[in-house]
Amino acid sequence: MSNICLISDRHRSIISAVEKNPNWQPPNAHHVFCIRYIASNFNQKFRNEGYTPTMVDFERNLASFRESSPQIAEWIDAIPKEKWSRAYDIEGRRYGHMTTNLAESVNRVLKGARNMPITAWVKHTYSRLVHYFVERGTNAVANLESAYRHCKNVVELVKKNQVDAIGHHVRAYNVEHTVFEVDAGWERSYSVNLPQIFCQCGKFKAFKYPCSHAAAAALSVRQSPFTYVDDVFLTTNLVEAYSFPWEPIENEEAIPEISGPKIILDATMLRAKGRPKSTRIRNEMDEVETSQSRIRCGLCKERGHNRRGCPNRGRND
Repeated sequence: MSNICLISDRHRSIISAVEKNPNWQPPNAHHVFCIRYIASNFNQKFRNEGYTPTMVDFERNLASFRESSPQIAEWIDAIPKEKWSRAYDIEGRRYGHMTTNLAESVNRVLKGARNMPITAWVKHTYSRLVHYFVERGTNAVANLESAYRHCKNVVELVKKNQVDAIGHHVRAYNVEHTVFEVDAGWERSYSVNLPQIFCQCGKFKAFKYPCSHAAAAALSVRQSPFTYVDDVFLTTNLVEAYSFPWEPIENEEAIPEISGPKIILDATMLRAKGRPKSTRIRNEMDEVETSQSRIRCGLCKERGHNRRGCPNRGRND
């Protein structure tokens, strides 16, 4: 495979591993950062600005943000924009994905297996993956048989954009009818180039399917917007992705004996009784209010206690 987009946090070990492995360098792969991990490290005010798809809006918001603090400006300028912003994802390699949520979904597959013995953990993970692939593959085959040329959710998104396109006014700018200006109302108009998969709003290139402006342009020349949906969303590709062949795990008695050195466990390394301590590195994204901190006293209006246990009860009575 080639042209893979790898989204990760900015952990030094990950960056180092990617930089040292030639197989993870362009054009084989392109390494970008998860915006949630970047946003968690600086002012909450900037939380969603990396999602802005247009360079004009992005640069205006970034300039405003940089003025708030020289230290913040220095920190954010040290991170290449193409690594974390949608506006600078020129080739649309992220396909709209700005976080590692796609990979984090695997946690659902592994849920309940983390504290199992290693053999049981492997079996559990294997069986969950088999179920996951078979279920997704079956749904993909059903969609293909239902004449869905593209993924069902992408079809719904494009149809929604087609409905939004009804209110747009389109003007062609060349005799080939490939370049357009689309008036979307509210004194905003966008340049659209269909062959180049470009719309000034930035969404056409970022998501790899027509935005409402591109859909309006295509419909104005009697073309289906689905003509410009990227091939990665073809249902046949989805079926192929989930058609990996799995084999049932045989009875343990049928597993042949392995000749070789015998592994003897180190008794001093055995895990103690009780719930194992988590080694996960946590940040403010993991912080949630405890039930106690959410309590607000009806007398003094402070948090952390109720009316019955209010230390100011005598003063307020």
